Amino acid sequence: MKRPQQELKYLVREFEKKMSEAPAPLWMDAPDILDILDYYEQQNMYYESEQCMRLALKLHPNNPEVVVRRAYRLKNEGRWDEAAKVVAQVKDQDSLDVQFFLGEKALSELRVDDAEHHFVAGLKNERAIDEQMVLNGDGDPLGDSDLLLEIGELFIDYGCVEKAKKYLKLIGKERPEYVRSQMLMAECAYQLGDTEAALKKLDDILDADPYYLDAWVMKADLYNEAKRWPECAEAADFALAIDPNIEKALRFKAYAALGQNNFDGVLEVFAKYRKLYPYDYTMALSAGEILLNQRKYEEAFEVLCFSNRNCPNDNADKIRILTDIALTYSARHDMQRAYSTLLGICSLGMTYADVLYHAANQAFDYKEIDFGRSALQHFLDNYKLTPEQRLLIARMLCEHNLFGEVSEIWDRLLDVKDNQRTSAAPYLAYAARRLMRIPDFKFWLAYAIYQDPTLTNQIFRHIYPNCLPQEYLACARREFPEF
Repeated sequence: MKRPQQELKYLVREFEKKMSEAPAPLWMDAPDILDILDYYEQQNMYYESEQCMRLALKLHPNNPEVVVRRAYRLKNEGRWDEAAKVVAQVKDQDSLDVQFFLGEKALSELRVDDAEHHFVAGLKNERAIDEQMVLNGDGDPLGDSDLLLEIGELFIDYGCVEKAKKYLKLIGKERPEYVRSQMLMAECAYQLGDTEAALKKLDDILDADPYYLDAWVMKADLYNEAKRWPECAEAADFALAIDPNIEKALRFKAYAALGQNNFDGVLEVFAKYRKLYPYDYTMALSAGEILLNQRKYEEAFEVLCFSNRNCPNDNADKIRILTDIALTYSARHDMQRAYSTLLGICSLGMTYADVLYHAANQAFDYKEIDFGRSALQHFLDNYKLTPEQRLLIARMLCEHNLFGEVSEIWDRLLDVKDNQRTSAAPYLAYAARRLMRIPDFKFWLAYAIYQDPTLTNQIFRHIYPNCLPQEYLACARREFPEF
């Protein structure tokens, strides 16, 4: 039975007091230690939880619950084989804890029927214990609703939605786990693609208890997935009315504001979120990019630096954050710092060639033509030009309307050998026309019409209106008959 929160906190305080007085307390019952372990794990206190686990193994090395808990900790670290060896040491292999562990292991290996066999075996053992309690007059049996709920959760976690529904439906309305089971049934409906049925389940829960926080949060989640922003915002507001500091509801409120292009609303949520969750970088990243779009570069820089400090180096968002920070420098015409910031991304997996490309692109965005041209020249001097890179650079220059200012770059791009392929033909044709290199223009236009008529039409339809792509070459010959 779950220990009341106040009692648990008192137990943790007593444990920590004993630990501070001696290397280890003289004695502590296994259930007490495991409850303390639960507390530390929920608080993400890894060192304390590991210390607690070692103490439990020292005091109760043969206790099945302690041994299985050790196995689950190994499993959570992805060390399934070690965890299975630990569980194999338990004498009673038919026990509930062992069967449920073996069931989850089977699920992880996609052996769904074997998993169900283990879960059912665990249920039978627990029901037999309950029946024996009744026969012995040892009090009311605890029932198996909590186990049915756990089975349902496990099946959902591993994508076996229909199996999950089978066991969740067995939980009666009179059981304390019933409401939670209905939440999981809503999750099942959503995973099966029936969002309306999921929302109906949640409405039924809220009709019975309008203050059920988890249901409001889940409604906001579903509306967010469905991109129904006003309903998402409304559900998040109801959740925040119950608990003003709940993280998920604040996130969904921000998502809803972003979905409705209410950027000031996102920033307002971020101001509160940052105080409550000072080590979360994700909301800061979104806020920083909004400030960038609003051209509030100083504020964006401060928020993005906050995001960068709290984002782990091995996280994929790190490159995005540093690129955004570089953009705040570029926007303020400090290209050297922008370039230095982008160089820092090389240690995260981006190549130096990518850095030069991004530096040039940012420079052109903010009319720093000389810097961008130098970055591209450095790129072309040091790297063999691949068809993909030729396309990226040609498209970038066309999008920035750069032709005569960077004619030496176009010289390199237009120099395609006979045995080379390129997908940049439409851009090369357009550039050649702008540079009045008419033989190159006609050559690349013919190539572009054959290779990518759709893109060629998008680029040239304002030059040759009312013509089909296959007619462009004839139009060009009439336009420049002397070549």
